[in-house]
Amino acid sequence: MIVGIGMDLVDTSQIEQMLHKESRLFIQSLLTSREMDIVEKVGDERRRAEWIAGRYAAKEALLKALGSQRGEGIGMQDIEVLPESSGRPHCHLSAHVIQRIGFPVVCNLTITHTASTAGAMVVVERVASAMLV
Repeated sequence: MIVGIGMDLVDTSQIEQMLHKESRLFIQSLLTSREMDIVEKVGDERRRAEWIAGRYAAKEALLKALGSQRGEGIGMQDIEVLPESSGRPHCHLSAHVIQRIGFPVVCNLTITHTASTAGAMVVVERVASAMLV
C-alpha cells in the first residue's frame, strides 16, 4: 500500500555557495557520517555540490511523502541515502523514524541532476508483514 509520494528540487548553486561559506555546518547537519565519507571522495567541487543537492532533495521528498516537516520529530540525520552496489540510491531510515511512522516501509527513490538543479522523487510503501520474513 502506498503511504505517500514526495518530490523536491534543489538549486545546486545554493549548495555550492554553502560549500564555500561557514554554512558547512548546514551540510554537516544534512549528511550522516557515512554520506560524508562518500562525498569527501568526490574530487570535483561542482559534482560534490550536485551529490549533496541530490541527497537534500531526496530527504525533503521523503519528508513530504511522510507528510512531515523538519522539526516535527524527523531530522535529516534520521534519513540516510546511500548507493546500492548498482549505484541506485537507497533510503535507510533510523529506528526513530520507523517508530514514529508506526510500521515498516520501503522507499522507492530516484535522484536526477541537470547543470543547475537536482531533483528527487520517492514513493513510500507500507511493507506487508509477509514481506518481512
